[in-house]
Amino acid sequence: MSAGGLQIIVLVVFAVLTLALFAIFYVVARQSRRNVAAEVVTEQGYRLRRYWLAFLALALLSGLVVSAFALPYPSGSGPRTDVEVTGYQFNWTVTPDHVPVGSTVRFKVTSSDVNHGLGLYDPNGELVGQVQAMPTYVNTVEITLDTPGEYTINCLEYCGLKHHEMIRNFTVDP
Repeated sequence: MSAGGLQIIVLVVFAVLTLALFAIFYVVARQSRRNVAAEVVTEQGYRLRRYWLAFLALALLSGLVVSAFALPYPSGSGPRTDVEVTGYQFNWTVTPDHVPVGSTVRFKVTSSDVNHGLGLYDPNGELVGQVQAMPTYVNTVEITLDTPGEYTINCLEYCGLKHHEMIRNFTVDP
């Protein structure tokens, strides 16, 4: 069979299926107009809409209340230490670079050249916090560090050819 013949068969099958679907939709539309009055459907729909709105509002409010207890903000217990971090191509300066375990650390982050993304990884390699480092602006992020060990600061925003070398260690003392 030639390619032209195959295209004609596909066209005919497509046309038959299209007409069949059109016929099904036409029959369903005609029957729906005969069986139910529009006023009854509208009245039931508005009544149902009120209950649906109340359910959604209650569900969203419940989710807000439940999630408020799991927010990642520090509880304020333990000492708080300010750590100043400056990013520049292709390194970080961190002052101080040691904090006691259990302390809430407020990282004050800026950049001396281009935008950087500070990502703080715990000793297990899990990201525990991130913040943007921008020139002429100081962003802050507070993180409670409960696990002692070596934390790693990486740049999360491409900043140049040696971006992958922009790594700094940060120590949480026991």
